[in-house]
Order: sequence, then structure tokens, then C-alpha cells
Amino acid sequence: MLNPNILNNFFRSEILLKDYSEGDHIDAPAALPDSSLEFLISICSQLDVKNIFEFGSGRSTKALLANNFKVTSLEDDVYWMNKTIETFSESEIGNHIALVKPLTTIFLGLFPVLDWKIDNEIAQKISVADLILVDSPYYTPFRESTLWSALMNSKDSIVILDDTRIPTLRRFCDRISSSNYGLLHSRIKVGHHFDIFYNKSQTKVRLNHSFIDIIKGWSRYVKGLRFYNKLGVK
Repeated sequence: MLNPNILNNFFRSEILLKDYSEGDHIDAPAALPDSSLEFLISICSQLDVKNIFEFGSGRSTKALLANNFKVTSLEDDVYWMNKTIETFSESEIGNHIALVKPLTTIFLGLFPVLDWKIDNEIAQKISVADLILVDSPYYTPFRESTLWSALMNSKDSIVILDDTRIPTLRRFCDRISSSNYGLLHSRIKVGHHFDIFYNKSQTKVRLNHSFIDIIKGWSRYVKGLRFYNKLGVK
């Protein structure tokens, strides 16, 4: 866990005011581009991060391990986790913990999502992380739930959500930021865009969904099921 004073100062630091490169990775649009990875590494170095928890795995996992951070990655797909691990060196394997657990239907307030159920093992790993990166589920609207889980289980750590150039995620971030006084929040237009949070009050994050938000949430759940069915995911 990080020093709360360092985290408070971080949200006033120049690193959050610079201009960064936006856009996709040239070969794999869904993967984090180099500019995003460079930003992550710079944050980790500035905050003296040691332990990182990732929802998802891939280029970020490799980059963080290559810079000597300890990383726990949670995936819902054994195949994808193995594809990530096969790129590791022996020393990188020693600094990595791989968790593979299925997505399941849970409720974010009054509408359902496909997300990970936070069991004791996941909660314990999140609670000791200095930085939590939310870069999954693959169907990005469901990351609203994953972000909420990360904020609810984090302790004096920074939480970063990827892909907030997508309007639904961006609006959710703005909504919980405005509804929670103790939640520090910054948006960085790097790569696919990051939204960065720190729950300085360590209190339960209020969702504050409107009736329209609930209706849209149910609609996105149906779309998400269709999306995973087309991928052949059970």
C-alpha cells in the first residue's frame, strides 16, 4: 500500500498535466499502445509502486514485469493467460501470479453485468496492491463494475481504468467522481485514455444510478451477452 500523502500529492503533480500520444497499437488495436505502457511505468516509478494487480493480462503484464514489478493478473480465459505467460522470462515468471476465474452475472446496483465475483482470494490480492489496472472484461461497458469492485477493495492504492475514450465508461467515471467527495479522479488522454482514481476517504463508493442509467445498463447486459456468444465464450 502506498503513502496517502504521496497519493494526494500525485493528483496535483505535473505528470497528470502533460500532453500524451493518443491512439491504438499499430498491430493490435485492443492492446495497450507503447504510450500507455510508458505512462504506467512512469507512474509506478514516481509512486514507488511494488505490487500491481491487473484485471486482464497482455502487453501491460510483460512491460511491468520487465521493469521488475510484482504483478498479479486475473483473466477469465486460460488460453489468453497462457499466451501472455509464454512471453515471460524465468525471472518474470517468478514475479507473476496468474489467476483464471470465469466471468459471472452479478449486479451493479439495479442492473446486471458480466464480471468477476470478488472472492476472498481476489479481494486479498487487491488489498495488498499498490496499483490496480482495470483493462478487462473484453466487453468494455462491463468495466464499470470492475472499476467499482477495485475501488471497494483497494486500500491506499491507485486505480487506473483503461479505454475511457468510450463514452459509457467516461460518463460512469464522471458520475461516480461527482457523487463521491472522497474520490480523487483524473483523466489522461494517453493511448485509449486512462481514468485514474484514489479513494482517499476509504469509504464505500456510491453508484448513484438514475432510472435511465438502469435501463441502459440492462440494455448493455443483453448486448454484452450477444457479444460473448459471437466470440464463442460460454
